[in-house]
Amino acid sequence: MKKSGRPSKIPKRLKDGYYMSITLNNTSKAIRLMRETYEQIKEAEIQYKDRGFKYLGQVKDHYWIDGDNKGSKTN
Repeated sequence: MKKSGRPSKIPKRLKDGYYMSITLNNTSKAIRLMRETYEQIKEAEIQYKDRGFKYLGQVKDHYWIDGDNKGSKTN
């Protein structure tokens, strides 16, 4: 069932934190996960070592601080 009312015009934003992408073995679509600290990213890298793990970067105030998208907005 579809929601009634007008859709939001404000774009969705990413929270501040560190982002990673995980690709499962039987799918081609990646899942994007967020962690609060870089140490948690390192733990997740060990946890998902047998899957396609990729570090995307850090987001702060709706901008990528590092990673492939460094300096760009998070729309």
